[in-house]
Amino acid sequence: MDHLEFFMTNLAMEADSLGYMVTKSKNEAPHTLQFNISPDYSDPDYEQYLITISLYRNHDGAQLISFNFLFAGIDEMYSYTRLLFLNATASIPISTLTEEKNEWKNKWLYVRASLDYPIVFYVLQPEGLISGAGLYKTGPSGTMDISSPLDHIIRPMPGATLGAEGQFFNFLSLEANFQLSMGDTRNNYFVNTALGLDLKGIVKFQHIMLIPYGAFLYTINVSPVFSEFPPCALGGGVQFCARAGKQGSVFIDAKYTHSLGGDTVMRNPWLDIPEEPKRRYPEPAAIHYQRSQLGIGIGYKFGFFDRR
Repeated sequence: MDHLEFFMTNLAMEADSLGYMVTKSKNEAPHTLQFNISPDYSDPDYEQYLITISLYRNHDGAQLISFNFLFAGIDEMYSYTRLLFLNATASIPISTLTEEKNEWKNKWLYVRASLDYPIVFYVLQPEGLISGAGLYKTGPSGTMDISSPLDHIIRPMPGATLGAEGQFFNFLSLEANFQLSMGDTRNNYFVNTALGLDLKGIVKFQHIMLIPYGAFLYTINVSPVFSEFPPCALGGGVQFCARAGKQGSVFIDAKYTHSLGGDTVMRNPWLDIPEEPKRRYPEPAAIHYQRSQLGIGIGYKFGFFDRR
């Protein structure tokens, strides 16, 4: 057991110091290094051991190299483990040594920044409206005098997201982010702010990552045009990542969220006009919408702290 522990530990240390990654599973690695130690009885006057080291290519099981080395005890092998490792790995093709490593998609922490283009949908609700779609004014006789039809509102405006993502498992991560977007139903320059939390499933391929996720959104800053605004929204999306540098990736993100907890309610804009005669359509006092958002973004994420 002391021989097994010595060579397992020291050959792994040599691999790590030379830039190789030792994996937990054979399926994750292109090659496997095997060794076997047995007593050598060719000279009865000396205690000797024979180590046989072999290198196999995993995808087809081919043996690339195999050789023996005699030694008297593990104390003398501290000077030879690097030599043994270099001899064993010398047969790995140069193309394999220079191929892409996986550090960019195996980090404990990522920071991300993206430019977004959210499209916000306000679906008009019939509550209180004439024919379910119009503002109106009641005449002196109590009947409707005049009316003004309304419609759904679609508001595409630019935005941005900053966030931090922790990859706690090889297949799962959690991201917290801060989101900015421009515009409400009347003002193109109002700045909306929100906090987001995304639970991500990670599917890793050789050169890309596909990340479907569930999204929770909490709105911080609400425009004064709304008298009621449900702050929470729930939805999901998918992120497509491709390597960009040794530590990071570029990504395209598509996401849909729907507001929870009731309608988004906007105050009737005619009520903001102080002169009573100019209030042409003062009823009803509130206009109800169902709010949802479809967004697409492009950005970059940079990773810190390698994970095995």
